[in-house]
Amino acid sequence: METVGHREDGAGGEARAVLVGAGDPRHMEELGRLATTLGMEVVGVLEQGRRDNAGYLGRGKREELGGLVEEVGAGFVVTDDELTASQARVLERAVGAVVVDRTELIIRIFEVHAGDAASSLEVELADLQYRLPRVKGRNPELSRLGGGRGGSGGGARRGSGEQQLEYDRRVIRERIDTINRKLRREKTAREVRGARLREGTTPIVALVGYTNAGKTTILNALSGAGRSTKDRLFETLETTTRLVEGSAAGNGAEGAHPDFVVTDTVGFIRKLPTQLVHSFASTLEAARHADVRVLCADASSEELEDEVATAGRALAEGVGRKAGPDGGPDDACKILCLNKIDLVSEGRVRELERLYPEAVLISALSDAGPLLDAIYAAISSGRERMEVLIPHEDYGAASRLYGLAEIHAQENTTSGVWMDVSLPRSASGKYAPYRA
Repeated sequence: METVGHREDGAGGEARAVLVGAGDPRHMEELGRLATTLGMEVVGVLEQGRRDNAGYLGRGKREELGGLVEEVGAGFVVTDDELTASQARVLERAVGAVVVDRTELIIRIFEVHAGDAASSLEVELADLQYRLPRVKGRNPELSRLGGGRGGSGGGARRGSGEQQLEYDRRVIRERIDTINRKLRREKTAREVRGARLREGTTPIVALVGYTNAGKTTILNALSGAGRSTKDRLFETLETTTRLVEGSAAGNGAEGAHPDFVVTDTVGFIRKLPTQLVHSFASTLEAARHADVRVLCADASSEELEDEVATAGRALAEGVGRKAGPDGGPDDACKILCLNKIDLVSEGRVRELERLYPEAVLISALSDAGPLLDAIYAAISSGRERMEVLIPHEDYGAASRLYGLAEIHAQENTTSGVWMDVSLPRSASGKYAPYRA
């Protein structure tokens, strides 16, 4: 088989790819974006309505694909589904190019974008679980794309009395066990950090949604954080948390808002590889305990409805039913945010307003104000409003309300500071003695 490294396709020719989809449903546009994110140039697409057990495509389609690969000078064939090792071998022999399935492509993107230690471990674990039944290892050609990192595991010499194949499998299994132990320790530490965060009274807002919906841009707009916002799938893998400072009120001022913590999470995607389910589950822990969940979607996407539904299902499965303060079902507020509204026509805006009447439509690049207002409204809905009169000698109690409460009005009086506030229900009891 001719390897991509030996092709002479000119500048960038080594990363030319043909996309292949079989069966139903097929998501070729999304597959193309995944390939582009890893640095490939999509030069052809081929689809078939049924899936062949032997070679993913039927024999005739495999021959057609081989001709297309030769015609466009592609070094890669990227399939929209995960392949068995035998399917990949059959397809590679038929087309004379490196075959990469959707799962390996996504794992490779995750590997390139993993920024912290926990994310790197999650990705390495997914890679090893993918490689185990395919013991020959990853495609060396693919690992050269996207500014990649070196692999892990493998590389050892044959053990005495062991077949190389079984030895390689044993090495992979031992590494998987080691990573699982490390991840269990990381999960415990994450739970401790989360518990400390929840002990405070600062509201928690989680940004969730389909990948590339602009969640990181929204995070930056809300908090001023300088996170990367390139137009690539899975730009964010690790959970990122920032404090958004509320507005303080002066004497007689109205409309002061509390501080809140906002968390950016990894985006959802269709046909999520089973090897990466744990990565998504861990990042959803932030959403599970949030006071407000903002489900973000790309308003300009041609598959908006499906993406909103996919993200909604993934969120419901990941968050589950969390008991509220009264023992009832999950009481977190949900906000649907349709971002990138600047990329759609006025007619489409009106259609979106009709289809999603409760949604907040914004362009985070220009103005996230409507979303910020919706977040404050959602925070207020989970709070108790009261008027308090705090004596001057208890000034500390009054000062703690800044950042904690939404202050609607306040006035200095001879008896103390009178304030009209909305408090988290967990803190309202502490201020009951000051109720005016």
